[in-house]
Amino acid sequence: MNKNIEHYIFRKENFLEESYCETCIDELSAGVWRKHYWYDQRKSHNNRYEKDTELDILFVSSQQNKNILKINDLILQRLHSTILEYIKNLQFDWFGGWEGYSDIRFNRYSPGQEMRNHCDHIHSLFDGERKGIPTLSILGILNDEYEGGELIMCEDKKIDTKKGDLLIFPSNFLYPHKIAPVTKGVRYSYVSWVW
Repeated sequence: MNKNIEHYIFRKENFLEESYCETCIDELSAGVWRKHYWYDQRKSHNNRYEKDTELDILFVSSQQNKNILKINDLILQRLHSTILEYIKNLQFDWFGGWEGYSDIRFNRYSPGQEMRNHCDHIHSLFDGERKGIPTLSILGILNDEYEGGELIMCEDKKIDTKKGDLLIFPSNFLYPHKIAPVTKGVRYSYVSWVW
C-alpha cells in the first residue's frame, strides 16, 4: 500500500471533450442556481456564514431542463468505467466496488466566490434507507478560462486541472480541499460522490 496520500488522487484527462464542456456551460445558463450552504451535522441544518463568499450550485435533481438532465446522464454513464479504472489502479484486492453514486451537482464561481476548506462527509446524500458517507469524491472541470479558483488539497497542494479533466479522490478527512477565490472570469465544475 502506498503511504503517500497524493497517490490516491486520480486525474483522468479529457474525460469530457472541450467542445462538450462548452455546450454544458451554455445549457447551464438556463438552469436554476442557488447559494451553497454548509450542513452542520451537530445542529441538523444548513449554515450560511457571515461575509458569505460561497459559490452557486445547481442540483440536477431540481431541474426541469431536459438538456441539463441529458448532461447528467451522459456524465454518469462515463463515470462508471472511470471509477473502475481508479479502483484497478489502486491494486487493492479487498476493494472492488461501490453501491452507487450521486447525481451531478454543478458549481459556479463568479469573481470573489470560493469554497472553504472541507472534506466530503456529506450526510445529505443518505435518506435513512441509505446510510453512511461517501467513500470517493468526483470533481469534473468544465472550463479553464478564469483566474484564481485554484483547487488546493491537503492544505497546500495546488492541483492543476484543465477543461475536460476529472479527478477522483477519497472523501475522508485526509483529503481536505478548497477552491481559492476566483479573481477574473467564471469557473464551472461539477461534483458527484461514490458510496
